[in-house]
Amino acid sequence: MSDEKMTEDNNFFAGRLLLTILLLLFFVSALLLLFVFLPGNQLPGNNPLHAQTDAKQYQLPSENSTVIFPEAHWPHKNFRHEWWYLSAILKTEDGLRFATQWTLFRTAVNKQHWYFAHAALADTQLHRAEFRDGREELGNVELKKSPFSARIDDWSWQSSAHLFPAELSYGSAKYFLAGGLNDDPQALRENWQVKITLSTSKPFYLQGVKGFSKKHPNKNIASFYYSQPFVEVKGKILWQGEWQNITGEAWFDREWGSAMLAEEQQGWDWFSLRLNKDQALMIYRIRSSQDDFLYGSLMNSNGDIKTIKNEDIKLTSREIGEGGYPRGFTLKVEPFAIDMNIDILNDQQIMRFGIEYFEGMATFSGSHRGEGFVEMTGYH
Repeated sequence: MSDEKMTEDNNFFAGRLLLTILLLLFFVSALLLLFVFLPGNQLPGNNPLHAQTDAKQYQLPSENSTVIFPEAHWPHKNFRHEWWYLSAILKTEDGLRFATQWTLFRTAVNKQHWYFAHAALADTQLHRAEFRDGREELGNVELKKSPFSARIDDWSWQSSAHLFPAELSYGSAKYFLAGGLNDDPQALRENWQVKITLSTSKPFYLQGVKGFSKKHPNKNIASFYYSQPFVEVKGKILWQGEWQNITGEAWFDREWGSAMLAEEQQGWDWFSLRLNKDQALMIYRIRSSQDDFLYGSLMNSNGDIKTIKNEDIKLTSREIGEGGYPRGFTLKVEPFAIDMNIDILNDQQIMRFGIEYFEGMATFSGSHRGEGFVEMTGYH
């Protein structure tokens, strides 16, 4: 056999081998992703947010533990799951209003760690969303501690310090930044991108009892949880084929634990509301067939945080809208003279990546007026 023929055969078999490996990796990735979205190897149809039966192999949050910075920003692989979450209300130079969300999740299946990220950009009528997923072992996920950075495929959070200030980039246009879509008008209209700078001089706010955040009145279901509701944003977005400069305000949340909900709990309604430039209100309600569990906090820009008890929060859902999600709520917190209506601005803001949930901007009026975000899970 000639050297040329041998080279052709070797190239052919090498190509077939590479294709086989890629298909195998795709199959394994899809299988692992199924486990990610069905924690605890649950069957489809079960609520994947329920407490997992094998959670004992992971560490559980304890109110005797201390949340320490900057280590709190880093991955906590002794716990089953965690997330880094950012939501922001943006405004263009022409006064148009946008909402954006970026979340990086980590979940463990038998001590194997999978990362997946969700992101969205919406105006008051349209909603665009994308996701990325992977593992550090596959090379498409990378987290560094100092300075903090998190990369998953073409999405990245790059800080010059522990967490802030940071540059955050994500969107649907994988190859836009490389110039591949600049001459394609249709691709420009269909794709979206967010490139923003995040900064804050405010401290981090520990939720619950020094960061220990209960999710059930009696059972040992809790997380470690801290917030930063006073983040300044500037940058640009690609929307409907045009780059637009934006400014705005963002809310950052960080949470980790090893169980989500008890069997009688269906899901949660979570609110991040900027009451004014110096006050931020966080409320969550975990809905239950027995007794709903509520918690809230009022955070001031000077670093002060006041927790709100379950019995002091009166939250009522209003009419049902797109996809079976409430279109609004009434909220009363009498100890803090809060009495207002919360209205969803765009009921298309539904994320459908494995676990369906609503994540979007809202306005509120009454005792206070302003904007914020609402997250709703467990309605499907």
